[in-house]
Amino acid sequence: MQIVEVTHESLSDWKRMRQAVYPDVSDAFHDNEMDLILSAPDTTCFLGFSESREAVAMLELSMRNYVDGCLGGPVGYVEGIYLKPGIRGTGNGRRLIEFAANWFRSRGCRDMAADAELDNTAAQEFLSRTGFDETYRIVEFKRSLYGESP
Repeated sequence: MQIVEVTHESLSDWKRMRQAVYPDVSDAFHDNEMDLILSAPDTTCFLGFSESREAVAMLELSMRNYVDGCLGGPVGYVEGIYLKPGIRGTGNGRRLIEFAANWFRSRGCRDMAADAELDNTAAQEFLSRTGFDETYRIVEFKRSLYGESP
């Protein structure tokens, strides 16, 4: 598998994989978030291509100033990872994580982190198998600073 940074030519492949990972998100949200990822200096996406040049994997990465369980920033963060079902279990997921680790090291990170939803045990097991240690289990909350107040 060849891992390359997303280009404008590969946006449709990236979006298809994002839709597989986040099926409940609207097309407009995907488009807006992809634009933000491409334009921000601390976020990026890589795609994995098979020998036949088919996009088979996605790896979204960011640099964060702070992550629970880490001792300061920058902290590399695996925002999203996806492998098409046909290539899962072949070592390519581990290869993507090692690629991310090297990318983060080259940018001065001492730690990398990721998350998985509480009911996504497959993702939790994958992260554990690839060297991540569980730090916390939380339910996150948000309050808009614009609009209606409580």
